[in-house]
Amino acid sequence: MTGKGRSTAREILTVILFFHAARWVSWLWHAFVLDPSAVRERDWWTLREVATSFVAGDWAAVYADRALSNGTNFFRYPPFVLYFIAPLAEMPPMAAYALVCAVELLAAIAILLLLFRIRRPHDPELNVAAVFGSAAMAHVIVSGQTSALLALVIAAAAYFWAFGRNTLAGLCVGLLACKPNWLPLFGLFTLWRGGLRAGAGAALMGAALAASTLPLGTQLWREFFAMTTRAGEIGTRYALYKEITLLAALRSVFGWGTVTTIMWLSGVAITSSLVIRALRDGRPIGRSIALITLLAILTNSYVSFYDGFVLVVPATLWFAHRNAYDERAWWAVGAWIGAYWVWDMAVFYYASAVPSFRNPRLSAAGFILTGWLVSEAVAAARSPIRQKSR
Repeated sequence: MTGKGRSTAREILTVILFFHAARWVSWLWHAFVLDPSAVRERDWWTLREVATSFVAGDWAAVYADRALSNGTNFFRYPPFVLYFIAPLAEMPPMAAYALVCAVELLAAIAILLLLFRIRRPHDPELNVAAVFGSAAMAHVIVSGQTSALLALVIAAAAYFWAFGRNTLAGLCVGLLACKPNWLPLFGLFTLWRGGLRAGAGAALMGAALAASTLPLGTQLWREFFAMTTRAGEIGTRYALYKEITLLAALRSVFGWGTVTTIMWLSGVAITSSLVIRALRDGRPIGRSIALITLLAILTNSYVSFYDGFVLVVPATLWFAHRNAYDERAWWAVGAWIGAYWVWDMAVFYYASAVPSFRNPRLSAAGFILTGWLVSEAVAAARSPIRQKSR
């Protein structure tokens, strides 16, 4: 493609991405100006209801099932998260929703600023358009989820890792205790990258969060662990296409049974082996962090579609590290990223226009992310000389 052709393609892509960003902007206009009731009973609403129960001293209701008109919501976070969401209880509903959206948008901006400090992409404007024009951004705004904060913690750890401040990276990883299913793999990477000192930082942060709940007694912890033991039951109420793990993908094809479990464990072993091998090939730290983030999603027991916003981290690092790949390998990874972007947008925002996208039986996300991880893992690092030549 000629230089003029590339420029035209870039302009068209940017317009398409910003068009999709206008979807969630128009949603905010609809919610705050035309129909405030449209945002009720979404995820932010559940967080506010939980916060209200906590502040009012009705702790028995914190981990209770919340039956809503569109299903049942659950609060699956450790008790110390209640401190972070408590301010929502003191606000009118729409003010609470506005606060959640503002925090998430600021977190998205902070993520890009941190990742651009690791390595600035050649075309940052296109990168920004891709993030804010993604379905993942729309999920966060429409549902009032906190996925951008989760991604920000990972981006902050990545920033500190990139600049050799491993203890600070460990402290950031310790914050993942707020979503415990994300902690194990990043905790292991913290030990591998920064040693015992960095691991101690993660442990110290987790311990401090847990210790902050001492004044609350043990009731909330008992109820949290009881909720945790119900993970399997809760998972059966959740449509498989709304999860983006390898386990969900396999279950959507083979059902839930011994064969699926064996296939999943085999997949976890294979992808983990590929990642371990790749981490030793001298690739830039940004590419290593992208791999760990992808592996943390794929090998998880559950990751919902809205937490797909975390994929902003590996996608941005891929875009910025173009000169660290062979040309064909870079485009191969990009193809998987594009496939995920299209799948995410089509299933959740074009289903009304294309009925075949509605409630798909196949959970394709897990397979797409597996392809992304494998392509990234097998893409050998360029030598420093070849990188400088670009």
